[in-house]
Amino acid sequence: MKGYVLDTSVLYYGKDPPQGFECVVTPGVIRELEKEELGERLELLLATRIRVCSPGERSLRRVQEASEQTGDSRRLSETDMELLALALDLGYELITDDYSIQNLARVLGVSSRGMEQKGISEVFEWQAKCKGCGKTFPADVKVCDVCGSETKTRRKKKARH
Repeated sequence: MKGYVLDTSVLYYGKDPPQGFECVVTPGVIRELEKEELGERLELLLATRIRVCSPGERSLRRVQEASEQTGDSRRLSETDMELLALALDLGYELITDDYSIQNLARVLGVSSRGMEQKGISEVFEWQAKCKGCGKTFPADVKVCDVCGSETKTRRKKKARH
């Protein structure tokens, strides 16, 4: 059976999940929707159309490792990582308008598409750059070891050949 893993934004903005397929969310999506006080809509969706499932530890580790390689680890929440791992586990398409999630999905070989947005056209890698002295670091570095200033993530420039 083909199915979809749904990001919080798909449900948050009142869009109906695709019909005729299994739709799955993670516990993190439920927590995010509960914070936004969407309990009534959430109850209806859970009762009729959507299943809650947790990803496996192996897939979570794979997502974490890939996010560190691309520099997306600083840009993704725990829920984002859960969604990617669950899509890996189930082999389902991930529906999200979050470009950072789509970026890592492409790296991991997870099929993804946007609900309202077009989607990404290329994969990006990220790095951190010191706001003070300009030194560059891997994306997860938050403080410069040279001058002590905070860093800001930016897209890594492609090497010219």
